[in-house]
Amino acid sequence: MNEKIIKKAEGLSLQYDSEKDRLTFFLGFVEGYKHLKGTGSGEIYEAGKAYGAREFHEMTSRREDRAFRKAMKQKYNHTNQERIK
Repeated sequence: MNEKIIKKAEGLSLQYDSEKDRLTFFLGFVEGYKHLKGTGSGEIYEAGKAYGAREFHEMTSRREDRAFRKAMKQKYNHTNQERIK
């Protein structure tokens, strides 16, 4: 996990008053992000887990988009080089 994602999760966890609730949210986030077997329960835990899973999905989608654009750019450049020859 990178610092940006952790800071975002920490910011969201601050909406809870007690330290226990913040840690529960953060634990759910990490387990959701890493696709680990759930060890907690409760509304706060599930909210953290859902947020972590969503954040992981967004990260992989961005990675796939970058890979696709890179492949298409290489294909386009290769085609143009053949035309020049």
